[in-house]
Amino acid sequence: MRVVVLSKADGFCKSAQSVVRLHWPDAECADGAVGDQRPACLERAGDILISFLSPWIVTRAELARFRTAINFHPASTDYPGSGCYNFALYDEAPEYGATCHHMLPKVDTGDVILERRFPVKASDSVETLKLATMETMLGMFRDICALLAEGHPLPRADRSWSRKPYTFGEMNALKRLTDDMTPDEIKRRVRATVYPGYDGPYYDRDGVIERLPVPQRAPLA
Repeated sequence: MRVVVLSKADGFCKSAQSVVRLHWPDAECADGAVGDQRPACLERAGDILISFLSPWIVTRAELARFRTAINFHPASTDYPGSGCYNFALYDEAPEYGATCHHMLPKVDTGDVILERRFPVKASDSVETLKLATMETMLGMFRDICALLAEGHPLPRADRSWSRKPYTFGEMNALKRLTDDMTPDEIKRRVRATVYPGYDGPYYDRDGVIERLPVPQRAPLA
């Protein structure tokens, strides 16, 4: 059986790769960052393709080479696409989660296999929400890999995506603050866009940009 895994190169993704190799020692794991060259492992036919925070968007032709292609998305079905943590915090969502779904050429649109949710705390930031999501998603990943390795059929969740995927543009627009926004609007945007080591919210005053400080350290997740 030929199993291919696409992921980033961070610690959570390395843990996911270790789980895969427990079941399929010969699995091919490609990790990288956005903008990296596409991995050669997508060029040949295979049995299972697993995307876990993949930096690459898999094309229609590449998907067609695999019997099963699934993705693990770091958000519940309410938040497909980019900026999922950000929009959940901005919306003051009472719960959040992680989703496993079949892959289609359009990102975060395939049938949902499994979704797991947890409460969002009033004290949660982007950083802590992401940490809770990674822990939830790794547990889901372990369970789904066990089903695949044992030859069991994948479940089908009684949920579907609730909206079209958010875009990077929409996520970046959330960082913009103006003096005519209410204090509550500014508070929600700041909470939703501060993340250690990355450009956060900013005031746009007639084209003059004033960025708010963010922690300059490695994030927890």
